[in-house]
Amino acid sequence: MIKKSLIVSTAMLVALTTACSSKQGAEGNTTDQTQKQPAVSNEPVELVLYSTAATSDEEVKQKFSDPIKAKFPNITIKYIKKGTGTTIDEMVASGQTIDIFYESTNYFYTVANYGLAYDMTDLIKKNNMDLSAFEPTMIDFAKNMSKTGIYGLPVWSQNVILFYNKDIFDKFGVPYPKNDMTWDDLAQLANTLTRADGDKQYLGFAASPAHSIKANQLGLTFLDPKTDKATINTNEKWKQLYQAYYINTSTNPGYKKAMVALKNKLPYKDPFLKDRNLAMMAYLSELDWAGGGSEGMNWDIAALPTFKDQPKIGSQAYPFYWGVTQQSKHKDEAMQVIKYLTSVEYQTKQVRAGTMTVLKDDAIKKQLAQDSKYKDKNTSAVFFNQYAPMPTRSSFEGDAQKAYEDAIHEAALGDTDINSLFRKIEETANKAVDAAKAKTK
Repeated sequence: MIKKSLIVSTAMLVALTTACSSKQGAEGNTTDQTQKQPAVSNEPVELVLYSTAATSDEEVKQKFSDPIKAKFPNITIKYIKKGTGTTIDEMVASGQTIDIFYESTNYFYTVANYGLAYDMTDLIKKNNMDLSAFEPTMIDFAKNMSKTGIYGLPVWSQNVILFYNKDIFDKFGVPYPKNDMTWDDLAQLANTLTRADGDKQYLGFAASPAHSIKANQLGLTFLDPKTDKATINTNEKWKQLYQAYYINTSTNPGYKKAMVALKNKLPYKDPFLKDRNLAMMAYLSELDWAGGGSEGMNWDIAALPTFKDQPKIGSQAYPFYWGVTQQSKHKDEAMQVIKYLTSVEYQTKQVRAGTMTVLKDDAIKKQLAQDSKYKDKNTSAVFFNQYAPMPTRSSFEGDAQKAYEDAIHEAALGDTDINSLFRKIEETANKAVDAAKAKTK
């Protein structure tokens, strides 16, 4: 049993003072407002951190555990990674206490379904945290998905941007993508670059199905959050989205030839990173994704193309939320950790290393990747567009997602009438939701 003390030294009070209490000035500048922080124990405390994202031990240590230990020497993070014997079901069934849970936008379904959700409103007030310093779409989503109060705060984020292989553009004498392209511009580029060169078939464009459709620019949800029914045939914008993302970019006859070579699988990471016959790919803004698998490839990034009727609106944010759990016996210490991870101090370091901030401070955004090997890339692309709103989602949204993703293949090939395709999506998604609901009864 860890002994806890209510006495805290003056040195610890100073250490615990962070810049997260910053408020945005009238002109958007961040100003530090140092405030006295609530007293917490300076006795050794172990906090169990868990996520269904199965983030590697190395990444957690580098990004989170080591910086937390440096800031709070008395706090040790014990990270339990999802795996065999440590799924969320097994963790809850075994009685393993989790102090901090972190996850992408699925966070709110998971903590609610497993009884881990905890309203952090009082902890946020107690720690003098200013929620207006965050990107508003992320906070609005957290509040809406929490039903009452707020269950988690964003610590880091991604969005969807355009990666491209400059060597392919150079080979065919085609200008590089720009930050301010529309989807019509992208379709023209994609079909120009879908061509054969000798026995090698090149593809112009592909989008990561899971990420591009889930964080879509039109604010569409797979399900109506009130009825849990598929929206594919009730919202006309779905046709606009499928047309732009998957159909218009694959009209060149060479696309089908390339699909045959790929055994009719949608082009994904390998054609871009390994085979290097894919010119452009819409993917999450994790620069290490390209940097880690593209040795020797001359690549860069551009902002995600936008719709003509929604200029400057990019993808939705793809944040990862951290929350104190209901079962934690160290809620104050856990909240101090989350406060530090959302502070200007920590966020600036992470941004300079190449990770997107969750704060709306433009001064921090401009420092993206400046301490990394990507500082010469077009980093302005990442924050070039505004975030699309993050809509409230049904708790069964994830169950319906596969039906929408599977249809992308057929949409790109153009072998199925889009109305027939959408009817298939609707039927498949609704069946998946019904099956998921039956399991919860």
